[in-house]
Amino acid sequence: MTLRFLRNKVVEVETHSEGILVVSWQLTDDLQKAEVNLLFQLPQLEILEAKASIDRFVPQSCQSASELIKKVEGISVGSGMRKIVAGLLGGPDGCSLLEEAVLESANAVILNFTRPGIEIAESMTDDDEKLKLFQEMVKSSPRLVRSCISFQDDSPIMKELNL
Repeated sequence: MTLRFLRNKVVEVETHSEGILVVSWQLTDDLQKAEVNLLFQLPQLEILEAKASIDRFVPQSCQSASELIKKVEGISVGSGMRKIVAGLLGGPDGCSLLEEAVLESANAVILNFTRPGIEIAESMTDDDEKLKLFQEMVKSSPRLVRSCISFQDDSPIMKELNL
């Protein structure tokens, strides 16, 4: 017997007037249908408004998703967010589906700002120019140091920076 399972997940970021980002996270699969919508205020990236709905086969822990999601209002994208969201939405009394949605939405917000730089780097053909671009990026944003394998102390990007 062959089992089939199809899952689609979509995260969209739209820029609205007055420094607002609207993020829509949607999950649809053979069992569940869920949607989370978040409004982020720029430049702090604070969650101003959070809405959620889960329509099919709602897990017991997510029965009150529309009220539970309100707990993330007021938090900002940044260091410690993963732990804060886990504390607010996770655990035995939480809803891991909402936790995942909020964290993926925050990642989408970050990618919304980093994508233009990545596109510039991808269009460059000179490896030395690319290396200098990434080094300048690290100098302008020290939080990148050791944040991923590309920015570890022994990586080609970091070797000449002496940070």
